Amino acid sequence: MSDESVIRIEIRGHEKAALEAAHRISHLFLSSGPCRLRRTPGKDEVQVLVYADVRRSPGEGGYVDPDSEEAGVPLP
Repeated sequence: MSDESVIRIEIRGHEKAALEAAHRISHLFLSSGPCRLRRTPGKDEVQVLVYADVRRSPGEGGYVDPDSEEAGVPLP
């Protein structure tokens, strides 16, 4: 990514815990919300990717409505 303030966070774990972690990240930073949930056949663990804009302070986070003015921040 070209925006130096956007980071990619990879979360691995049981599905419920991984999705909860992604949700909590969205409360801290402007984020994409949980991206594709990936499963490895034969494993209990899942992978969730979240893209977060760390320019925003904790508490200013949340998912971006794609139609809002804030949507100008490119989050996959």
